[in-house]
Amino acid sequence: MAEWRPFDRLDALTIDELRQRLYSLRSIVARAPVPIAIAHDPECRVITANRALAALLQLPEQANISLTPPAGEKPPYRIQRNGQDLPPSELPMQYAIAHRTAISNEIDIVRADGTVLHVQNDVEPLYDTQGNIYGCVSVCVDLTERRRAEQALLEADRRKDEFLATLSHELRTPLAPMRTALEVMRIARDDSAIVDKARSTIERQLVHLVRLTDDLLDVSRIIQNKLELRRCRVDLRSVLHGAIEAIRPAIDAHGHTLAVNLPDRAVWTNADATRLEQVFSNVLTNAAKYTPGGGQIGVTASVDGGVAAVTVTDTGVGIAPDMLPHVFDMFTQVDPSRDRTHGGLGIGLTLAKRLVELHGGAIEAASEGPGRGSRFTVRLPLVPEGETQHAAARGGESRASRGCRILVAEDDPDSAEMLDVMLRFHGHDVRIATDGVQAVEIAEAFDPHIAFVDIGMPRMNGYEAARRIRELLGRRVVLVALTGWGQDDDKERSREAGFDHHVTKPPEPELLEQLIGDCLTRRDLSASPPTSTQAGWR
Repeated sequence: MAEWRPFDRLDALTIDELRQRLYSLRSIVARAPVPIAIAHDPECRVITANRALAALLQLPEQANISLTPPAGEKPPYRIQRNGQDLPPSELPMQYAIAHRTAISNEIDIVRADGTVLHVQNDVEPLYDTQGNIYGCVSVCVDLTERRRAEQALLEADRRKDEFLATLSHELRTPLAPMRTALEVMRIARDDSAIVDKARSTIERQLVHLVRLTDDLLDVSRIIQNKLELRRCRVDLRSVLHGAIEAIRPAIDAHGHTLAVNLPDRAVWTNADATRLEQVFSNVLTNAAKYTPGGGQIGVTASVDGGVAAVTVTDTGVGIAPDMLPHVFDMFTQVDPSRDRTHGGLGIGLTLAKRLVELHGGAIEAASEGPGRGSRFTVRLPLVPEGETQHAAARGGESRASRGCRILVAEDDPDSAEMLDVMLRFHGHDVRIATDGVQAVEIAEAFDPHIAFVDIGMPRMNGYEAARRIRELLGRRVVLVALTGWGQDDDKERSREAGFDHHVTKPPEPELLEQLIGDCLTRRDLSASPPTSTQAGWR
């Protein structure tokens, strides 16, 4: 065999050497992992593909992939730009030969089955020793996945912007009547009927604000797999009654008719009753919101074998076929019009779906189209009737909670003042601290039964203040973290700092009184310190 001389002129090589080099080159092209096409004539009537390109086009390796084939042959795919088929003169290989130039561009390849590939395409004409073009070579890079990723990022960015705009709208919606109600209370302070009406308005809108915040936190917890269910054996009928009562004001406000059809016997399931009620409240809220006034809403439950099916129907705006697969997607609006007639963040159904799946069930949506209502069906596994109930029902009479020494550590003056007024009105002895250092000093002198401590305070944060108060007073003080941070890692950090409870703002007055009552009962009974599984970690 002749010695390999890579830089020799081709005309200096023997026939055998040329044949060997051509064979090697053909083998390299055939096995190259990059898609390559070669046109063997100036008219591009015959174009062959290497293995990589044949696989990309889903064609046999021996196929003629020319888009200008000899008469009687049909092109096996199409090339497009901006959704339009390129004419023969604009096809990359044909254009490069006709204009005697190398080209580089991006094209869309439409395969025989209709799937579209986005490709970076580079074409180089091939010249003989006399400078005549006898063909060309084309190299492709499949950019389809990159394009999809780019489009997904753009879509995510668009939905993020839309969500922030929606969130701003949804927060301002309850704030507007609350602000007006406060002004009404100021100018009509002597008219008790008007003041009561304004106060009721503030209470309703505050509940709406709290629910928005809770839904956002719940979705975040589910996405991070940090949401824990507190399951027990519950009657699905009681859960449905609770959900119906929760959204009854919205149904009545729209003048809807509600028809409920539930089994006569108990329908037992192993579930977190609070979370399951949240599921049906969200679905029913959706039905009330998207049904024009005077509509009809139905709730039906049935049992088939070991599965319960709950169906919520409405005569509302319905769902377009192209929207049905997306109604459970995050931030999706069935009616995304800018007038925001129906409102909402687009997370209620997402949350419902995730919670149902955590219970081992499934939820599906159906609609015959716009203007023809919708139907949501939730399926949940059941437990046998004879199975022992593992969790005792909560309840009981409220505990007496008057005469408690309470420390409130809060750097926001308005929050501190309102807590002070409310707690003193209920007969408690209250001291206010505006920073962490002051909270420790007051705790040492005042010896409170219970301390509500904000986390983000100046001079000393709530975690350090709690540690020092615990060192001074031991277990005779109940420490409650009162904070806007409600993620699971925030609660864990509160536990580590010595807090007995973690309560997110704004706290329900009933919850504060319950904690105060629990505190006094614990002191009276000299009970052991509460465990981390106590229900007070909210």
